[in-house]
Amino acid sequence: MGRNVDRSKRNLLLATSLLVPVLVSRDANAAASETPPIVQFDERSDAAFIGRALEMRHRAIASGDQAYGAIVVRDGLIVGQSPSRVVVHRDPTAHAEMEAIRDAAARLASRDLSGCTLYSSTHACPMCEAAAFWAGIERMVSGQAADDGGRPGLCA
Repeated sequence: MGRNVDRSKRNLLLATSLLVPVLVSRDANAAASETPPIVQFDERSDAAFIGRALEMRHRAIASGDQAYGAIVVRDGLIVGQSPSRVVVHRDPTAHAEMEAIRDAAARLASRDLSGCTLYSSTHACPMCEAAAFWAGIERMVSGQAADDGGRPGLCA
């Protein structure tokens, strides 16, 4: 009986390992093809980018979610943006910063967001700051005053 259980576990692991990459790539391709382009600003300043993060915050409120918004910028262009989706997605990790990082990674087809700045409507929580750290975000800016939080860290 123990041998059959081991074989069943092995088969389940094998099936999962074969299926997960297919699901992930299908989801990533679908997300990239269904994502509308981001409208860019003529003015490329911290104030303009914080303004877009605050616009994302207003979208979150309008959708019935928590009042947070964030964007990711590289070389003066917005490469990811999102309102908070914690409530609407029933996902405690769907903070605006996490969703903007996910959006940027999908649009750039890379988990490496080196050279990017994360702008958020408020100071990022420890989870979001850790995600920014692991994504390689170089700078974090938050709040209406565009406070420069510098490079993200772990266990801040």
